This record gives sequence, C-alpha cells and structure tokens, in this order.
Amino acid sequence: MKILFIDTETGGLSQNSALIQLSGIVQIGKNEAEVFNFYVKPFPNSEVTDEALAIQKRTREEIETFEDEEIVFQKFISILNKYVDKYDKNDKFILASYNTSFDKEVLDRFFKRNGNNFFFSYFYGSYLDPLHMIAPLQLLNKLPVLDNNKLKTWCDYFNIPLINHDSLQDVIATKKLTKELMRLMKK
Repeated sequence: MKILFIDTETGGLSQNSALIQLSGIVQIGKNEAEVFNFYVKPFPNSEVTDEALAIQKRTREEIETFEDEEIVFQKFISILNKYVDKYDKNDKFILASYNTSFDKEVLDRFFKRNGNNFFFSYFYGSYLDPLHMIAPLQLLNKLPVLDNNKLKTWCDYFNIPLINHDSLQDVIATKKLTKELMRLMKK
C-alpha cells in the first residue's frame, strides 16, 4: 500500500489563495520512503491575507524569497513519479491528511495552475483522514468528545507533539495521530 501523508499551508481560504508550504511523507507499506518540505512563492495575483501570514508566523517579504510554484510543482511531480506509475490504474497513492478535502482541493488547483489535469493519475479517489475516524470511534465509546476536533486538540489528547501551522510539523503529527486512531479501530 502506498500512502502520501500531506499538508498544505495557504495564503487564505479562497479558491485563489496562494500555496505557501507543501510537505509530505511518502509511505510504502510500513516503510517511510521519503519526507519533503517545499516553500512556495505565491503565484501572480494570488490571495495572501495578513491573517494567514500571522497564523504561519511569516512575512510577505519572506514568502517572496520562496521557490517559484512551477519549480516546486516539477519537484513534487518528480517525487510522485518515483513511486507511482501514473499510467497504471492500480498503482496510486492513498492521499492522507487531516481534513483531507481541503488539502486535496489545494493540490488539485496546484496541478491545474501548472497545466496538469491528471491529479487522479497519482491518487485514488478515496482518502485517509483521521478527522473522519473520530466520530465513529466516539460512537463506539473508544474516544471522548473533546472541546473541538482540531488537529492540535487531538494531538494534545494523545500526547503527540505539534508545532501548529507548519505543514511539515502538521503532517508528522497527522501520521502519528492516524496510527493512534487505527490502533483504536483494531481493538
């Protein structure tokens, strides 16, 4: 099984928000094959809000020094091509992240902005999301109901270290949280 744990940091929440950081862990079977962490210069006319920068503790000057999106895209595709045969419908990654629908949409727009409409050549349509594991485990009385379902809240519950809003730290914590929740599912 091939899993790509991924997280993104963006310039806001709109369809036109810049991708600022893209991090991931490639897992092949039980082995961690590769870890990557890209900082991305906002594409022209993209949204970058002051609020998003404050949350990520970044400045406009700093993000302008990051690599151009086209270069990061080529590096990202190179990683995907290393592990997946995009022409084999049975050789894909399971995309895994916390609140995967957000990251999937960011990635899909990233692909399209870079002239690539073949997102699903690399990824299955289904994904692995620890956020979606929580409610069933709560219904089975294997997890309590906490104040909220934020990644930080659940990481605190499981004593998983997390430096919030850095995509590399978020993806590492998400992988650990997924492992904890799957352990509970097995019981």
